[in-house]
Amino acid sequence: MRRPDTWFVILAGGEGKRLAPLTRALYGCDLPKQFAVLSGERSLLQQTVERAAVLGDLARTIVVVSSHHEHIARTQLASYPAVRLLVQPFGLDTGPGMLFPLSYVRARSPSGRVVVLPADHHITDVRPLAAALERSTTCPDGHDRVTLVGVEADRPETEYGWIVPGRKLGGLGRDAVWTVRRFVEKPSEDVARRLRHRGAVWNTFIATGTVAAFWDLARTRLPRHVLGFEMWADSGDQAESAARLRSLYGELPAANWSIDVLSRTPPEQLALVAMAGSGWSDWGSPQRVFESMSGSQDLDRLLARVTLSETRIPTA
Repeated sequence: MRRPDTWFVILAGGEGKRLAPLTRALYGCDLPKQFAVLSGERSLLQQTVERAAVLGDLARTIVVVSSHHEHIARTQLASYPAVRLLVQPFGLDTGPGMLFPLSYVRARSPSGRVVVLPADHHITDVRPLAAALERSTTCPDGHDRVTLVGVEADRPETEYGWIVPGRKLGGLGRDAVWTVRRFVEKPSEDVARRLRHRGAVWNTFIATGTVAAFWDLARTRLPRHVLGFEMWADSGDQAESAARLRSLYGELPAANWSIDVLSRTPPEQLALVAMAGSGWSDWGSPQRVFESMSGSQDLDRLLARVTLSETRIPTA
C-alpha cells in the first residue's frame, strides 16, 4: 500500500460507551477506548497510527476527533508530528465523520486513494491487513468500487455485524474479491451460524477506494451533507474555514455511514475482501478484551491495573 497517492483516515470520534466499565476502572472516568492503553504501552489510537505508518506515509495520515477530545488527541499524537488532526465541532455520527476527512483529501488529491481505519480496534499482525488492502487496489472487472475489508469468522459471533458476499469478481480462495450481497447486524446465534456456513465475514468498517468512489456513494444518499462539505472545502482562509465548519455542523442532521450510505448502496457498487490471522477484534466489551489477551502478559498487567485503579490518562 505504499503508494504516493494513498491517504489514511483514522476515525477516532467515538465515545466507546460499551467499554466504559473497563476504562472507568482504569482511569476513573469514561475515557473513550481509542485513547486508553489496554495492551503494550500505546493507546489504541497510537497503535492505529503506527499501523498506518507500516502501511503507508504518516504525512498523508489524518485523524478525526470531536472537539471535546482534541486535547488528549493532540497530546497522544505529539510523537507523530506528520499526522494531520481534523477536529469536528461535535459528533454527528459516522456520516459527517467520514465526509469531513474525505472532503479534505478530495480538495488536495482528487485522484487519490483512501484507507479508512477505525482507531479503536485491536490487531496483532498487520500483514494480513496489508495483503487485503493490496488485493483491493484494483477490482478485477475494472470498476471503481469502494472495497470493504472483512474478517473470516471463526465462530458464530452475535455481537458483530456481518457482510454476506455476492458475486465473485476474481481471485481464488482467500484471495478472492466479491461484490457485497447484504449486511446483517448482530444476528442471533442460529443466524450467525448459518452466515458463517455460507462464507459471510465480520464487518470491520475498514474500507478502501478512490476518494471519488467514496464521494459518489455519498452524493446520492447524503446530498445535503456532500454539498455542505464541498462548500467547506472551498473555504478561503483558516478563520473562514473554521467558521463555516461550525456553521455546517450546526445545520446538518446526524447520519450513519453504515445505515445511510452502505446499506442503501446497490451491491454491485461495493467490493469485499477478507483477511484471516490478523488477530482482529473490535474490543467492544471488557470480556472481548480479556478473551483477546488470554494467556498473555498483557492480560496480567491489565488485570493488575484494574485491581489497583491508579492509572492516569495516557499522555505518551
